Amino acid sequence: MKRILKACIPFTLLLSLIIPMQAVPATAAEPAANEDWTRFPLIAHALGGIDGVDYTNSLEAFQTNYDKGQRLFEVDFSITKDGLLAARHDWMGYLATKFEQDIPAEKLEEPLTLKEFKSYKILENYTPLSFADVARLSKKYPDVYFITDTKETDPELVKQQFTLIRDTINRIDPTLIDRFIPEIYSPEMLDTVREIIPFKHVIFSLYLTSMEPAEVVQFVKEHDVHVVAMPEERATKSFIKDLSDVDVVTYVHSLNKVKDVKKLMRIGVHGVYTDFLSYKDLGIDEAPLLAAGQPDAEKSTVNTTQLDNSVSIASADTVLTEQSTAPATTTWEKIKLLLGKLFNS
Repeated sequence: MKRILKACIPFTLLLSLIIPMQAVPATAAEPAANEDWTRFPLIAHALGGIDGVDYTNSLEAFQTNYDKGQRLFEVDFSITKDGLLAARHDWMGYLATKFEQDIPAEKLEEPLTLKEFKSYKILENYTPLSFADVARLSKKYPDVYFITDTKETDPELVKQQFTLIRDTINRIDPTLIDRFIPEIYSPEMLDTVREIIPFKHVIFSLYLTSMEPAEVVQFVKEHDVHVVAMPEERATKSFIKDLSDVDVVTYVHSLNKVKDVKKLMRIGVHGVYTDFLSYKDLGIDEAPLLAAGQPDAEKSTVNTTQLDNSVSIASADTVLTEQSTAPATTTWEKIKLLLGKLFNS
């Protein structure tokens, strides 16, 4: 009987060790090749929420979320009445109501001039920004990347927007260009934008396209695109896998519940746009991510057509980890240890 028990116990122990392995906490995938900025799994949507309010695209929202460890910031840009770029989601009247801005009724559903736009504080406390303001922030904070959500697909409007972006950055500091990442909404838009600015980084964003998953995979594979963003309803396990198979990482927008983020990460989603979540909320230690962007970190290769080597950009081989702990003993090592104790007793 003792011999039988000794034979059975190892298998019972083996099962007890293997079964818990199925409940592994979700972690983001590794950064995309040649896209050092994707070491960050969180993107602060509309510069991040502030005091429970989303979509402000304000200076204070940026500062608040920077202090929380965010380094990837999405910004909405709309064309003003005088042909400039304002950090505003759109010009519809609901935003004026949401932000408690006393804009005259006759101007509620149309673009303001940039001067008018900047004259209206958001909720009496927050500062509205122009694209030039955002470009200056990128100069002041060299470890930050800005993702532009310009929303337009009409070729002429796209040309207008990205000509403004190019000219403004060149005026302030041409070396900043590689820290701006445009959201691209269609194959045609990619061609239009690249004729104006040879962006090093782009995101192919699916919220304005009806392309089928197979079409998206083929497009990004053929056009050297390594990052795709999509609404939550489009993030299926098979689609995420197909993109991963062609070395593309995915971000999903916009999520504010930890359980939803971890569910997506378990199927291979790399990261999310969020208004309010922080790395602390997700149990992720952001320290190694931030350290990789410091001046003594490895520098990435810059765009030689527009940049010099003065801007510190993070090492591409930084891997996202959960909060740091000592290396865990592997399951096989545990099994060998237990078997050795059992049969040597």
